[in-house]
Amino acid sequence: MKLVQDLIRRSPVWVNPEHTAESAIVLMRGHNIGALPVLDGPNLVGMVLYSHLLGVDPQQRVGDLMMVGVPTISPRMSVREAAAQMTRASLGRVPVVDGGRLVGVLTVGDLLPELGRATDPLTSLPWTDTLREWAIARLEQGLEITVLFIDLDGFGQFNKTYGHIVGDEVLRAVSEVIVASVDKDQEVVCRYGGDEFCIATLRSSTAASELAVRISRSVRDITLPSLGGQVVTCTIGQSGGKRTRERDHVHYAATLNNLINLASRDCTSRKASQTQAVVADIPVPAQGGAPRLRLGEVELRWEGAVAHACVNLHWAGTPGRSTESQEPLMIEGLTHYSASASARTDSEGALRLVAETTVAALRNVLPEGYDLQLSDMLLTRTAAGQGLTTVVASWITPTGQSRLAGTSVIAGCAHRSAASAVLATVNRSLSGVLVAAR
Repeated sequence: MKLVQDLIRRSPVWVNPEHTAESAIVLMRGHNIGALPVLDGPNLVGMVLYSHLLGVDPQQRVGDLMMVGVPTISPRMSVREAAAQMTRASLGRVPVVDGGRLVGVLTVGDLLPELGRATDPLTSLPWTDTLREWAIARLEQGLEITVLFIDLDGFGQFNKTYGHIVGDEVLRAVSEVIVASVDKDQEVVCRYGGDEFCIATLRSSTAASELAVRISRSVRDITLPSLGGQVVTCTIGQSGGKRTRERDHVHYAATLNNLINLASRDCTSRKASQTQAVVADIPVPAQGGAPRLRLGEVELRWEGAVAHACVNLHWAGTPGRSTESQEPLMIEGLTHYSASASARTDSEGALRLVAETTVAALRNVLPEGYDLQLSDMLLTRTAAGQGLTTVVASWITPTGQSRLAGTSVIAGCAHRSAASAVLATVNRSLSGVLVAAR
């Protein structure tokens, strides 16, 4: 955490109220500085700027020309806080005072190199070191911190589908939404990395949750012509804001690291527990016996480093559309659809291969104008330690597209869980589509 005391390189030069304007000018020119603190004994009583001395009687007292009530900063203040205070006071130089004693003068020139290193050029947001400085300083003051961890949903798909230039537009738009939602007196926003953002706030846990809801809604309202109607969504995890007793002998940096880590884990957990959205333009069949697409045999085998996946789906009804390579197979009143694929990959990549193969099998069922595109696949655990596979996908219809998510418990067979999670994303909506198409 960079502090003001880390930037002070030399002892301060000063004058007293009885010095003449001429003496002050000589000191400023000799030390190549534009202002001098004014001390009356050990006490700081004002500051005289070079502009105050222009055109005055060279023998006039500094005490008659100086600016009084000058704000001061502590050497233990963070660089970011010092810059904010100087901006509010519209000063290019501010005295640094420790325990009533002048220890230096901080200038804008001292701050610029540090501030430049701490800012993301794409979004103009600070990086995490700024958030850490701000949050740790608040913890040291005995204040409570709540952390919000923001992760864009399926951001990799934006880059794949629209290109990185559009992906950058999305990141800038999201950062603007977040900045517009926060109160600069209560929180600090940073770009955490990639498609992740982080907020440290003085709001209570409940108030921070309300802020998270507002940000989530505002992100969903983002409209960019380059996205062609694609909706941007985010998941927000949260931690902190609930301490009921004072901390004793705490390492504040470790406390903050723990809060960020817990918020990040909460974000991942929320992604895994998302329920699938209801697509408004698709009729949903009534309860009680509506036919559904079911998962049949799922096979994953290896030949060295190459994984081979095969997925079979069953539909109790007449066939949907088919491709030239995948004709539906009728067995005992069920229509069977299958797809297979191979890839050189690792064990985790094989699970995504199964998910992609399940999507390929699904496409043989879908009527014209409908499609499913896999965005993300997450492997997580419940609080009880049970494994979960979550798939996030784009459900494309003749009238637009929506983001859906499906989750499947890993019950002994991880690759079958991956296929089941894909099916869970669309099965309810898909049943309505297929029934309507018959």
